[in-house]
Amino acid sequence: MKNWKISGVILTLIMIFASSCEKSGEPNEQATSPELPPFESMAIDFGAFDENGTSGKAATLVYDNKAPNGNWVFSRIVVGVWSSALYTTLAVPVASFQAAITQTPEKISDDTWQWTYSVDGFTSEYTARLTGQLTANKVVWNMYITKMGIEGFDEFLWFSGESALDGNSGEWTLKQSPERPDAMLRIDWERSGDEIGSIRYTWIRVLDDQENADPFRNSYLEYGLQEGNLDAYFSANVYDTNLQEFTEVDIEWSRDTYEGRVRAVAYFEDLLWHCWDSNGDDIACE
Repeated sequence: MKNWKISGVILTLIMIFASSCEKSGEPNEQATSPELPPFESMAIDFGAFDENGTSGKAATLVYDNKAPNGNWVFSRIVVGVWSSALYTTLAVPVASFQAAITQTPEKISDDTWQWTYSVDGFTSEYTARLTGQLTANKVVWNMYITKMGIEGFDEFLWFSGESALDGNSGEWTLKQSPERPDAMLRIDWERSGDEIGSIRYTWIRVLDDQENADPFRNSYLEYGLQEGNLDAYFSANVYDTNLQEFTEVDIEWSRDTYEGRVRAVAYFEDLLWHCWDSNGDDIACE
């Protein structure tokens, strides 16, 4: 009888141990933080069209299709509208998101993680708090930013977004500023392998700074990758204040050599491509 009791105790311990091992071995989909979307999902590399960017080109701001680098300069002006919005008007939230990638999050609830840190690179002191919430079919992101000191502001939800659970697609919505907390820019993105395969910036602001209807609303710039020597493109549909209408612009270029071409009927008054070489100088298209 005594041996039976001992055997029973041992059997019970074995069952408890086996049960605990089984539970600890069960996969937990929310055991780790959701993967941050890549920084390029918000701000792609505009270097090929920067005046002092990676291409090493230099050009005037005034477009002249008779200038030796007029085709590239015109393309740079079109792209520069969007680059300026991201790195000037929206510089703080963009830099805040970039900094999040180097931070370690903490879990603050069963399905939500939080990244909290200071943002470097500005004369004022900014603190960012990014949250990522796992849901059944997506991750919901919210970026809150606080500014200390002169003209400081309390925590402000500067942008929000969603990304697919596999991390291959998503969208962002960025507001203009704490002083004008209106949605300004929507970004839709998709990843192709290890890089962004396509991204579209859409201007969604309803009113401009003078409280008038924003004529630029619904303008967009789409970036993507394609096959061939000119392996990247921009497709733009933007409101031109001089023409007072929406115009289409197509741009293709090589990410290796920076040579490219542009087509814009409203500006060149033809349906032809207009090309530039790796130095940014106009050349005849082949």
